[in-house]
Amino acid sequence: MTVRPTLDAVEPITFDDLKKDIVVPRADFEIWLERHDWTYHKLSRNEFPSSTFANYFTDHFKRQARFKDLAEFQLACICNDPALWVPSFLREPEDPDHIDPYALWTYQIESIRHIGPTLHKCGAEVGKTRELIAYGLWKAFTVPGGSALIGAPQLTHLEEIVDAKLDQLEWNEDLKPSLIKHKKVPHHSMRWASGFKEDYRPAGHDGEAFRGVHVRTYGALDEAAKLDNRKQWSEFFRALKPGCIPKFYSVPDGRRDTEFYRLGKLAEGSDKAEASVAIKAASKYIQSLKYKIFVWPKTIMPPPYWTPERKTKYIDEYGGEDSPGYQHNVMAQDGDPENPVFPWTQLQYVIKEVPEYRCLKILVDDKNNEVIVRGYKFSISGYNGGPVPEPATLIDTTFPLKGQGKGFFEYDLVSHPDGTVKMIESEFRLFLKSFFTKVPGLNRIGGDFGYSQDPTELVVKNIVGKTKTIVARLQMKHVTYDIQDQAFDALDDIYCMRDTISGGTDLGNAGSAVMHDLCGLPQYRHKDYENRLKGFQFEGTTENLDEEGEKILDAKNNEPVKITLKELATDHMSRRVQRLTVVYPPDTDIVTYYTGHTVRAGKHRIYDKKNDHIIDADRAEELADLLGIEVEDDFSVGGNVR
Repeated sequence: MTVRPTLDAVEPITFDDLKKDIVVPRADFEIWLERHDWTYHKLSRNEFPSSTFANYFTDHFKRQARFKDLAEFQLACICNDPALWVPSFLREPEDPDHIDPYALWTYQIESIRHIGPTLHKCGAEVGKTRELIAYGLWKAFTVPGGSALIGAPQLTHLEEIVDAKLDQLEWNEDLKPSLIKHKKVPHHSMRWASGFKEDYRPAGHDGEAFRGVHVRTYGALDEAAKLDNRKQWSEFFRALKPGCIPKFYSVPDGRRDTEFYRLGKLAEGSDKAEASVAIKAASKYIQSLKYKIFVWPKTIMPPPYWTPERKTKYIDEYGGEDSPGYQHNVMAQDGDPENPVFPWTQLQYVIKEVPEYRCLKILVDDKNNEVIVRGYKFSISGYNGGPVPEPATLIDTTFPLKGQGKGFFEYDLVSHPDGTVKMIESEFRLFLKSFFTKVPGLNRIGGDFGYSQDPTELVVKNIVGKTKTIVARLQMKHVTYDIQDQAFDALDDIYCMRDTISGGTDLGNAGSAVMHDLCGLPQYRHKDYENRLKGFQFEGTTENLDEEGEKILDAKNNEPVKITLKELATDHMSRRVQRLTVVYPPDTDIVTYYTGHTVRAGKHRIYDKKNDHIIDADRAEELADLLGIEVEDDFSVGGNVR
C-alpha cells in the first residue's frame, strides 16, 4: 500500500475519513513522522509508532501500546495540535451551512498552541472568545479526566461560550454524543465522555461563585479587565490546582489599578513591587508562573475586517485615534480610562524623580498586636510609553502595638505652671521624625483622614515659586483619631513648623474629628492650628476662582460661576499638570490612582470615589492654597470657626 498525504491545508473531516486517506496536511504530517523517526515506507507496511503521545479519547478509538492503523496515528497527530484539531472537527459559525472549517486567523495559531499561561490584550471583536471556545472544546476531547473553570464578570458572557459549544455539537455528528451531561442550574457545568468536566461561573462582586471549584487542566477568565475586585482574582487563583494553566482574555480599559493591568505588566517582564497583589497572595505555584502576553489590535485582522475604510469608521466612531475608546477597542492598548481626570498623556510629563521624596505605609494589626511599617523611595527605571516607576524598600519591619512598657503610639503629657501642656514624644512620633527629613523652603500638608477600613493619606508639598513638588507621603490604615492627630502634628514639626503655613484637610467625619483635636487639645494648642489649618467640605459650593484668586464670571450674565470645592481643587490640579507647575514623584500608587481617576456628568461633576484618598489629600492642599481663610464659613473653615 502506498501512503502519501495529498492535502496542503486542513479540511473538515469525520472519523470515517481518517480510515480512507491521510487527511493531515502534508507539511504537518511530515513533521510528525520526523518527530517519531518514522517513514512513509513503514506506514505502507502497516507499521506504526508507539501511541504513548496519544491524548485522545472517543468511542471510536482507544489508546493502545502501538497504533493499530493509519486512522489512529492520524487522530493522535490531530489531537496533539489544536491548530489541526479545531479546523478538522469544528465548523465555521459564520458559514450559513456550517460546512466550512472553523477559521483560526494566523495570529491565533501561536496563541492556541502555547502550552503555558497566557494573557490576551485584545481589540474588540478580534477573536478572543472564538479562541476560548475552540481551546475549550479541544481540551474537553483530548484530556481524559481533566477539568476546567471558565469565569467571566456576568452570566451573559458565559452563556455566549456555552451556546457556541452546543452549536458545534449540533453541526458535527461525531462530536455530539460526547456531551454526557449539561447542568444549567445554578451554574452551567458540562461533563464529557472523556471524563473532562467544565464549570462555568460568573465572578459576582467578590468571586464567591468560584469557591468550591478545583480544576487541574486550565482556568480561563473572559472580559478579565472588568473584574476590579481583588477578591474575585484571589478566589479564581485558589480554584487552580498545581499544574493548572491560567488564561486571561480582555479588551484593556485603561485603568491601572486592576489585576488585569498588573498581570499585563508581569507578562511584559515587570518585577516591580506591586506587579500583582492577587498573585503575591496566591499559592507558590501561581506565584511561579510566567505569562506570555498576546496583543491583538484590529490592525492585524485580514480584510474585510480591517481596511482603510474600517479605520476611518472607527476614528469617527470613537472620536479620534488618540481617544480612549480607539486605543482600547481598536489598538488593544491601555491608554487612558474613559473620561480620565488626569490623562496619562499629560501626567507622564510631571512624573519626575524627587530625591527627597519618602513614602511610609503603616498598618495597625490589632489581632497580632503588631504595627507593620514599610517605607519606600522611588526612581525612574526607564521609559515605556512614559516613565516606569522603580520602588526601593527603605524599611520593612514591625513594632509591637502594646508591650510591657508604653505602647508604640502612647505618650505622656506634662503640665507646666504657666498652663501650657507638653507632649512627651511617643515611639511612633520619634520614628516618623527619623524616617522623614526636612526639605528647605515653603511646605504645606494636605490630608484626607479615614477610620476603620478607609486609609488616611497625608502628603507634603514643597513650594518653590509657582511649582509644587510632593516630597512626602504617609499612609495609615486602621488607626484611631489620636494616632492621626500625632501623625499630622509630627509632619508639621518636620516640614512646616509653627512659623509657616500648615495645610488643609477634608471635613468628613474623620477629618472633622482630627481638626477638632488639633485645634482644641492642650498638647497642640501652641501650634496655632486654629489659624494655620483649614478644613473643607468638598461637596459645598463656592465661586470659581482663577490662579490669582479672582472670580470667574459667567459670560452670559456676568455673575460669578458656582462650582463645588472638589471641582475647584481638581480644575486647578489639572491646570498645574498641563502647565507643568507640579511635580509628582514616580510613586506607583500615584501613577496608578491618578491615571485611573475618572469623572462623569451630573448637576455637578461626579468623581470616582475608588482609590481617591491621595487625590483628596492633594485637593485639600490645593484648596488651602487657593482659599486660605477668605472663604465662606459654611464650606471651608479654620479652627477658629466652630
